[in-house]
Amino acid sequence: MIVAALVLAGYEGWRAGFIATLYGLATWLVGLMVAIAVNAPFAAALGGLGLNATVARALAFVAILILAEGAFALAARFTLAPLKRAVGAHQMMRGIDRIAGIVPSVARMLVVVALSLSVLVVFPVVPGLQAAIDESRFGSAMVSSVAALQPQLEKLLGNSDEGVLLVTKVSADEQQRLQLPDNLNPTPDPEAEKQLFDLVNSERTSRGLNALTLDPRLVPIARAHAEEMFRLKYFGHVSPVTGSPFDRLMKAGVSYQRAGENLAYAQSVAVAHKGLMDSEGHRENILRPEFTNLGIGVMNAGLSGRMFVQLFVTP
Repeated sequence: MIVAALVLAGYEGWRAGFIATLYGLATWLVGLMVAIAVNAPFAAALGGLGLNATVARALAFVAILILAEGAFALAARFTLAPLKRAVGAHQMMRGIDRIAGIVPSVARMLVVVALSLSVLVVFPVVPGLQAAIDESRFGSAMVSSVAALQPQLEKLLGNSDEGVLLVTKVSADEQQRLQLPDNLNPTPDPEAEKQLFDLVNSERTSRGLNALTLDPRLVPIARAHAEEMFRLKYFGHVSPVTGSPFDRLMKAGVSYQRAGENLAYAQSVAVAHKGLMDSEGHRENILRPEFTNLGIGVMNAGLSGRMFVQLFVTP
C-alpha cells in the first residue's frame, strides 16, 4: 500500500514536472506552517460547536491546510503557467523537468504517508490497524520518526500537557498526572508485548549481548501496574497502592539479584521503543549485560493510548 502510494507519487511527479511539483511541495510546507500558526483560534471556534478539544484541533488543522493549498493552487495558474510553457517549448528541458519532478513528489508523499499513519494509529477506526502498522517495518519506522516530534507539535498546536501520548521520562520517585477520560477499560495487548520483547532482544543481540528470556512471572506484575496507572491517571514507577517496582516483585514472590523497570505511555510499539532507546537510563536497562529475564505488560486503552511496563531481573 505504502509502496503503491510512492510509485503513484513518482508517476505524478514525472507527469507534472519538477517546476510544478517543487512549487507544490513548497506551498504544502508553507500551508503546514500556516495551519500550525493559526490553529488555536479556528479550533476554539469549532470547540464552541460542542466538539471535543482534540478533534476540534485536528479538524481545524486539516481545514486550514486545505484552504491554504487551494489558495496556492489558484495562484499557480497565474505564476507557473508562463514558466511551464517556456520549459515545454524545448524537448530536452521538458524531459529533464519531468525526471526531476519525481524527487519532490515522492518526498511530499513520504511526509503525507507518515502523518497519515500517525493519525490512523492515534484514531484506530479499523480494528487491528494499530497492530498491522506495528508489524510493518516500514510503517512503524515512519510513525516512529513523526511521533518523535510529538511533544513539539503538541506545544505548537496548543495542546500543552493535555492528551500527550508520548511519555517515557520520569524519575524514580516522580509521578506525572495524565489527563485521561473516566471509566477507561484497558485490556491486555499480548501482541504488542511480543513485538516489544522482540525489539528489546534485537537491540541486545545486534550489540553482541545475550538475548533475554521471557519470564512469565513478571508479565502479570507489569500488566497490573500498567492497568493501575490508567485507572488512577498517573505515570510513575512508585504506586500509591503497591509501592516501588521492587515492592511489587517482592509481594509477587519473585526473588532477584538485580531488577529494573522501564515505563512508556504511547500509541504504538515503535514509538514507545524509540522513546525508551532515546532515554539514557531506559536504554541502559535494555542493554544491561547483567539482566537475563524480561517480562512486559502492555495495556491498550484504544484512543487513550497504550501503557508499557518492562520488568528486567537477574534471578
